[in-house]
Amino acid sequence: MKSQPANEINHDTAPPAMDHRGPPSTSTAFNKLPIEVIHRVLIAKCLIPNADDEPRDFRTTELEVNKYRLICHATNNAIAGDRYSFWRVLFRERFALAPGGGGKKSGELAAMYQRRSRYLRRAAAGRDFKHGGAIWEQKALEVLRDLINESFHGPQEFDQFGDLFCKNQVELREFIRDSKLIYNRKRVCPAGDDEEWGNTLAAVRLMCSQLIFEMDGINKADVIAMDDAQEAVYAPTNDARLYDGPKKNRLNVKWMVQCFDFFRRYMACPHSSNLYNTLGDLEESELPTAWDAPLSRGSYPLSRHWKGTYAYLEHPILKRMRRRSKLRSTKDEEDLYIDLNIDEGKIQSLHLNFLEEGHTVYWPDSFEETLDSTRDTLNPTTRAQHSKKNATADAASTRNIQFTGWGEDLEDTFYATGWLNPLPDQCEIPGWQRVTFMKHFDPDPANVDDDNLWAYEGVVLPGGKFILGRWWYANDEVNYNSDYNGPFILWATSENEDEFPDLPPNSDDEDDEDDEDAYET
Repeated sequence: MKSQPANEINHDTAPPAMDHRGPPSTSTAFNKLPIEVIHRVLIAKCLIPNADDEPRDFRTTELEVNKYRLICHATNNAIAGDRYSFWRVLFRERFALAPGGGGKKSGELAAMYQRRSRYLRRAAAGRDFKHGGAIWEQKALEVLRDLINESFHGPQEFDQFGDLFCKNQVELREFIRDSKLIYNRKRVCPAGDDEEWGNTLAAVRLMCSQLIFEMDGINKADVIAMDDAQEAVYAPTNDARLYDGPKKNRLNVKWMVQCFDFFRRYMACPHSSNLYNTLGDLEESELPTAWDAPLSRGSYPLSRHWKGTYAYLEHPILKRMRRRSKLRSTKDEEDLYIDLNIDEGKIQSLHLNFLEEGHTVYWPDSFEETLDSTRDTLNPTTRAQHSKKNATADAASTRNIQFTGWGEDLEDTFYATGWLNPLPDQCEIPGWQRVTFMKHFDPDPANVDDDNLWAYEGVVLPGGKFILGRWWYANDEVNYNSDYNGPFILWATSENEDEFPDLPPNSDDEDDEDDEDAYET
């Protein structure tokens, strides 16, 4: 049987093992220093940049700790003694930690620290993430999921520029840079995919993909199997429902990853479309950013200001691509169709107003029949679940939230009327919301033209900064085996939330105040 290395922990709650390669010295200056001072010296030696101002590699921190443990009895006791308080300090230096340590003792934090370091180091050692089912993949995904779920726990922290930041997101970015989680991947055959862990891998990739827009020094246009992504986002609705399960509240996370990858290539690659250049012309406050607060369950209002885009193919091209998708047996990365709208670099603005409880606007039956927006999307809560602390969202966050909005698309003003629905945790990550809305061109939903309606269904990623999903032409007789559809993406901007642009005047009658009354809340 292969023995466990001395500097690793056999289980998650045990304190770190001691390294007994030799007795610590009793004659060094460290023996005369208070333990708190030794803690700070060791922290500085292990984590602070060295003389060349190069950041220390967190993945080898425990190796540094073991080396300093052997200097003398004082350093050995500082690391392993005092109820492992050193590890609590070290944990706080590297990871987000709720006040009081989240109820965890220092020995537990020591075990968590070494466990995280070990699995992140192994997963970043040139290994290919495939289906999520390999043991090393599962261990790494568990750590990454914990980093996501515990992000922004504890007091707020700000960088040298005064911007809010989170140590867990720093850790996630470094892992993205060093691993093959998102970049430098190989095409993987879907056969043999593990359902549970394949979904977990997709969910973690979705969350980590939010971070790449603020990262430098990486090839952000590195998207593997772009042809697969294109085929996925244009698939007929019945071939790829966004939600399934008994309550239709289980997200198709793999489709969402394909959707994010699809847009990521166009947003990050200078030669793929004009969208890259259009993004470069935006103000900093209008660019995509990752979540910046703890993830919360239930429904919650989103930012009022959004940017985004969508893609479409002409009808004959769409039919041709779907036929090819079913018939071809070989893959050709270069065999891509030109995605319209984003090829021209079109970005639209969308301004949303979320209604408070007790306030509603008219919601036509035809909208509900198409979108099924007001259904119950939460699973029943058992008595055992109800008794767990923080196991469920409070009553105020379980309601469906209605919203209205308007924007401009190809110089035409459009209006949006829709809903947010709370979702249960997806792959043990909280904070998802289902979003549906109808895009129409009359301010009053009661007067809309049924021949010019566009339905949107998607998901708000945890943190409320991105929306991904599908649009489709919502006429009276939609055949979801061959519907005309395509993907869309929206991202929240950091514009002033207190400022909301006035609704544009009705193009037919600028003095018709009733049109604006339809959207008053």
